[in-house]
Amino acid sequence: MTVPTPRARRRALTGVLAAALALPLAACGAEGGDDGDGDGGSGSSAALLPAAEGTTSYPLTLETWAGDTVLEERPERVAVIGFSSNLDALEALDVTPVYALSDEDWEWRDDDYLAGIETVDTATRSDPINVEGIAASEPDLIIALNFLWEEADFERLSAIAPVLENPELVDGTQIDWREPQRRIGEVLDLAAAADTVVEEAEAAIAAVADAHPEYAGRTLTMATDYPETGMDYYTVAGGTAEQVVANLGFAPHPAADEFTEETHVSDELLGRLDGDVLVVGYFDDATREARESSPLFQAIPAVAEGRYAAVDGEDPAAGGNAIWVMRRGASALSLPWALETIADVWLADVELD
Repeated sequence: MTVPTPRARRRALTGVLAAALALPLAACGAEGGDDGDGDGGSGSSAALLPAAEGTTSYPLTLETWAGDTVLEERPERVAVIGFSSNLDALEALDVTPVYALSDEDWEWRDDDYLAGIETVDTATRSDPINVEGIAASEPDLIIALNFLWEEADFERLSAIAPVLENPELVDGTQIDWREPQRRIGEVLDLAAAADTVVEEAEAAIAAVADAHPEYAGRTLTMATDYPETGMDYYTVAGGTAEQVVANLGFAPHPAADEFTEETHVSDELLGRLDGDVLVVGYFDDATREARESSPLFQAIPAVAEGRYAAVDGEDPAAGGNAIWVMRRGASALSLPWALETIADVWLADVELD
């Protein structure tokens, strides 16, 4: 089945108005941020955000775990750093940032939207924060939800513009995707639009679950076998991955509580991976071959009885990018795609009696 993304569905509803609001600025290439007139594109800021709803009052204090910053007025030029879900949340609202990191070519992204970003930094989230590059884009808000861990980074960024981060320092693998979407919506005076994004994503998610009633009440364990560090339990209790499979109707696994503090699965604990379905992601053939040839792994009932699916994390055609969604990439845009991929690609050959 094909489920339209919330952004695509909303565009169909709003027609010409949404298209007008989403008109991109002239793209400046992979490393550029200047449109040639010397003002970095600031003269076209009105095209970057939809019209304000008038429900958010400014000045607005942004409370974060590293300190507070004050947003004096509604921002027009937004920089975004961190994980892909932050940029997803902006795209879902038809908000075009002036600065973003180069990102993987996710299937749920709109290429036309990406082309409208003034500066796409060739740095990645694994590199040091490009404070100078962010400052050059002249933002009046920096969105960095679930990304900053050092107060020094927060201070350097807040010297440029107010920074939106979480009120408390939390594990980003245990974030409900609705929270950052709504927080961003409120700060940009688009709270109602954010609610609509969430509702449409929930409807798209429910449509996938409704197409697969066989999952209801069953259990699914997801793990990833990394070449250097070994097996990592993904569907921990309260985590993003558990929320993702719950959206398909799967029940929480009784063993999930055992991995909330330590997600590494030693050989002695391989049996705890068992469930009605076991999915394991791999990033190279050697790791998969070694794991699948292990007698301990073969003895897991789900493996022995054919209720096991192996996912190639390096192969987009095999739905490998859905592993990322289960880890840190859950959003209103990515989840409908990921759930459809899990059901129709990952579990296509898994039979549940």
